[in-house]
This record gives sequence, C-alpha cells and structure tokens, in this order.
Amino acid sequence: MKNLLLTLVVFSVLLLIGCQENNITDPVQTDTVNKTNGDNTALKSGTIKLDHILVGLGGGNNYFELNGRINFIHEIFQTDPIPPVPQYYVSLKLSTNATMTNVNHPTVRPMVISGESEDIIYVSEEGIYLLEKTYTVQGENSGMLLVCRFLVTTDGVGLNAVWLSVADGGGTLNKESTPGGTTTFSPVKVNTSQ
Repeated sequence: MKNLLLTLVVFSVLLLIGCQENNITDPVQTDTVNKTNGDNTALKSGTIKLDHILVGLGGGNNYFELNGRINFIHEIFQTDPIPPVPQYYVSLKLSTNATMTNVNHPTVRPMVISGESEDIIYVSEEGIYLLEKTYTVQGENSGMLLVCRFLVTTDGVGLNAVWLSVADGGGTLNKESTPGGTTTFSPVKVNTSQ
C-alpha cells in the first residue's frame, strides 16, 4: 500500500512538471517599432530652417531672400517585419511658413509662402525617397513657385534643394528656371552653416 501511494505521488508530481509551460521552446518575444505605451520611438518632429538666397527666374542679377521654416512630423510604421527585407512606410506631415523678399527691391512688401501637406511614403529600411513639394508664392503675379526637394528615409527627413520655378500652361514645372539647369541650392547662400 505504501508503494502504491508513493508511486501515485511521484506520478502526480511528474505529471504536474510535464504540464507546465516550457519556456525553453517558447518563441523569443521582441518589441515592435511602434510602441503603444506612450514612448513611440518611431515618431520624430522638428524644424527645417529656410535661410537662402535664390536666383530669380531668368537668372541675371535678380535675387530673392528666403526666410522661414518648415515644421515636420515624421512617423514610421513597419508593414512587414519579416526578414530579410522588412518594409516600412513613413507618414510625413509638413507645415511651411516663409517669406521671400526681392534683394534688389528690399522696400517692396515680402511675398508669403505657406502650405501644409501629409504624405504616406513607402521606403525600404536603408532606402531614400526624393519628395518634391511645390508652394505658390503669394503676392507675386507671374505664377512664381517655390519648389523644395526633401530626402526622406526611415531615420528622418532633410531638405536637399530649393529653387524657384513657374508652371507652364499644362501645370508642369519649368525646371529650366534654375541656374545652370541644376536643382540644388543656389550658389549664393545667406547662411553657410546649414
């Protein structure tokens, strides 16, 4: 009788040990990029300063001083976390407020440039997306536009180029208005510590 009771107790203990969760075979728990505890490390915000001298349309000695800022909110979402190629998309909100004055006529009222946008951009983890935004120059009758080119990555956003342009009759930008046909910052800058 003692042996039967002892066998029953040993068998019960082994059964309890065997039925418990085995942590060795459980998959590894990983944190995702998007945290819901209020500490969302995928959200970045900041300001890009606009402080440039731009060559006017047609070149020559026609220069415009651009001053202002672009506030941004850059948020990254992971759509496919499975290696080897995780996929991301970036939600980018831009709010632009700037003024532009003609350097040759500083007493003329400054022209206003403002706008807000929100873009959803698909980008790979190490990829770069070129985003061009066009803003109407208010207070100017020739249809002048300010074009900003941004480099968007999963790490953030940066301003790559700024130039003036006009739209042709079909709404297409005239890129020939930039000096030398390039779309980089003008060779004349107000502040070189960009």
